[in-house]
Amino acid sequence: MTLRTRLTLAVAAIVAAAVVSGAYASHYTTSRELRSEADKFLLSRATRFTNRGPGFGGGGGGPGGGPGSGRPNFDLGGAPGGDREGGGPLVGLDAVTQVLDANGAVISSVAGQPTLPVDGRDRALARRAGTPRLRDVHVGEVHYRMLTASLAGGGAVQLGRSLTETDDVLSVLRNRFVVIALAGTVLAALAGWVLARRTTKPIQRLTDTAERVAATQDLTTPIPVRGDDEVGRLASSFNTMLVALDTSRRQQQRLVADASHELRTPLTAIRTNIEFLERADTMDAEQRRELLTETRLELDELTGLATELVELATDARNDEPVADVDLAEVTSDVAARYRRRSGRAITLTTTDAAVVEGRRAMLDRAVSNLVDNALKFSAPPGAVDVTVAGACIEVADRGPGVPADERGRVFDRFYRTTAARGRPGSGLGLSIVRQIAEVHHGTVSLHERDGGGTVARLELPAPS
Repeated sequence: MTLRTRLTLAVAAIVAAAVVSGAYASHYTTSRELRSEADKFLLSRATRFTNRGPGFGGGGGGPGGGPGSGRPNFDLGGAPGGDREGGGPLVGLDAVTQVLDANGAVISSVAGQPTLPVDGRDRALARRAGTPRLRDVHVGEVHYRMLTASLAGGGAVQLGRSLTETDDVLSVLRNRFVVIALAGTVLAALAGWVLARRTTKPIQRLTDTAERVAATQDLTTPIPVRGDDEVGRLASSFNTMLVALDTSRRQQQRLVADASHELRTPLTAIRTNIEFLERADTMDAEQRRELLTETRLELDELTGLATELVELATDARNDEPVADVDLAEVTSDVAARYRRRSGRAITLTTTDAAVVEGRRAMLDRAVSNLVDNALKFSAPPGAVDVTVAGACIEVADRGPGVPADERGRVFDRFYRTTAARGRPGSGLGLSIVRQIAEVHHGTVSLHERDGGGTVARLELPAPS
């Protein structure tokens, strides 16, 4: 089921529930109101019987209601109006009326009117005064609202009013409510469909673009961004992702192209040396040693290049957890290590060295690359100076320096200055330093050193 269909069904269901609830509440309220009006009418009519004095209720003797008869001493007769004592007619055509004696037997009714049902509770009210009783009854096919009220001196009066008109009104109202509910649901579904279509249209464009990118691998087609709502922000984020993916792919392609070029040089030299060694029987021992030494150097450079390519092209090192790193300890370890390897003088000065949050192995690698680069460009016995001040690390050499117009480009992959092209190296060391600096939200830059040479400055965020 599509998102558009789900939204449509949700809107239709919500509106349908609201319409049905409103219709039911209206029907129930109307029914209660009409029923209340019928009850008021019956209670009002009953007071014409119950308000008469005790003598009206009997206690006399003869069958016609004299003393000792046990029956109410009036007769409803066969015509509307009956006894008018107490002000106003006792009976009328708008209500079915009958009188019960103290035993609950019907002793008087209007000719032509149906007989109302009498049950145990009605007979109890005839025997003993109590609260008037209202209930619904059916006489034949007719629905009545019926009242049973006790009479003074014994007996009870029963009044029934037909609810046929009320039921007809409620039936018509119910049918209309059903039609309104159905119409409202259909209109809500149509409105929901239009709303869902307009809402999901940008998402559909996003889906189409994603499918086209997956099919064509074309990362240059952006999605039109309209508005600044959630969908607009999603489209903007998708465009940003496309740009990042396109940039990453271009960088990968450039890395492969540059790497193949850089790998070709040592491989060619190694192949040439091997071909010469194949004719070793024409060479003396000194020539063979020179070829083997050159081959070993080329293999070392090739190994270093491969290691740095893997380091640059993968993010495996980012798996190292972030921890507190003492910059004084890192620089001290690097300086000691390169003193042993090179036999060169490396001075270390620390001033309030900071403890930063970072990945120690990565920071060790960055400082190592800076020191290694400085040693390459400082002719022996020139010293390399390492200074740590707060969260800033500086490595200064005493080499020829880097021209101002090339200081920014030396951090590009495989870029080498004119002065460095005759020296060993892959051109990846400073690029790796920049990548490590960016991982730690820091910067790396080159500056001119007073007295000649270059200062490489690695600045990390100060600890909070």
